[in-house]
Order: sequence, then structure tokens, then C-alpha cells
Amino acid sequence: MIKAVIFDMDGLMFDTETLSKNLWQSIAQTRGYNLEDELFYELIGSDLETTTRIFKEKFGNEFPYDEIRKEKNIKMKDEINKNGVPVKYGLKESLDFLKKNNIIKAVASSSPKETIEFYLQSANLEDEFDFIIGGDEVKESKPNSEIFTKCCNKINIDKSEALILEDSINGILAASKADIDVVLIKDVVEIPDEIKKLSFKELNHLGELPNFIKNKYY
Repeated sequence: MIKAVIFDMDGLMFDTETLSKNLWQSIAQTRGYNLEDELFYELIGSDLETTTRIFKEKFGNEFPYDEIRKEKNIKMKDEINKNGVPVKYGLKESLDFLKKNNIIKAVASSSPKETIEFYLQSANLEDEFDFIIGGDEVKESKPNSEIFTKCCNKINIDKSEALILEDSINGILAASKADIDVVLIKDVVEIPDEIKKLSFKELNHLGELPNFIKNKYY
């Protein structure tokens, strides 16, 4: 029996990665930079330091990363304040199921904790999670296992009692390194077969999670 389910956030709970990518591309284009989709798929699950380094390596040290990121964050916050954060299918049903079965719910995301809290508030889910850990609270980002190991320690459960939900290559690698079962939830990025093999199970969307848990653990 599992005691806790650990959720990634961007791309898994909320469709924020598509919105972020579109804003990045639009703003960068006005400054003469062409940001291809593949670049963003490579960055999914990475923290700020890693993302900054990859942008600089690709476009040079003159690339105005901080300026574009600041403008993107302002526009993204305005968009979410106006229209709400786009919630992925099956999220609320999965949270209700976990709550009814007394399973701890945690968020472990590479996004800063402040951003996690903002998105949860936008979706009226701020009271649904028992524990939140952001990328600004760990030294090493995914694919390092630190965020998941720290999450289990904070919840005070053994790794064998946790289940991680991820949609990215970096997230699956981090879960595998932490030696915690991870369920792959399909999103925009096609995951290579060699990474898929590291996952415990692959689901099409979060709406399939309750039945999977019932069939596997009950």
C-alpha cells in the first residue's frame, strides 16, 4: 500500500508549459531570436540555473535571458490572473480519490515554491496538498534525485511507500535515481523508450490514476 503520491506540476497538473513556451517564443522573436520547440522540451523539469546555462550555451552570453524571463513571467501571471491556470484533465478527480483514501498528496516541482502556490491558488487547490517543495528549496535540480528524496524525508515515509507522477524525461530520471516508483503521464513531449522503461506504469492522463491505484494497491 502506498502512503503518498508526489505530483510534478508543470505539464502534469497544469498545462503551463505550452503557455510558457508560446510566450517565450513570442517575446524572443521581437528581439531577433528564434526559439524552437525542441529547446523547451529539453528544458522541461529543469531549474532556473540549468535553464539559464542552456540558453546561454545555445545563444551566447549576450542573450538577454533575465530580461525575457521577467517579461514572460509578467505576461504569464497576467494571463493566469485573467483566465485562470489551465488544469489538466483528471486532476481534481485524482485528488478527491486520494483524499477519500487517506493518501498523502505532495507537490515536488522544479518551479519556485512561490510559483507553485500561485498556480494552486489560481486553481482553488491551495488546501488540497499536504506538502509542497519547490526547485528553489533544493541544491540540485532534476534529473538529480534530491527533490524526491527530500520530499519523502519531510513527509516522513519510506521511499517504498511513495508513488511519483511525472511527465518529463528529467522527472523520470530523478525518480529512478531516487529508487521510487514513478508513473509516466503523457504530455507534449514524446518520451524515448529507454526512459519509458524506467517508469512503473504509463497512463494517458490523470483521469486513469484512481483505477490504476485501486487495481494495483487494493
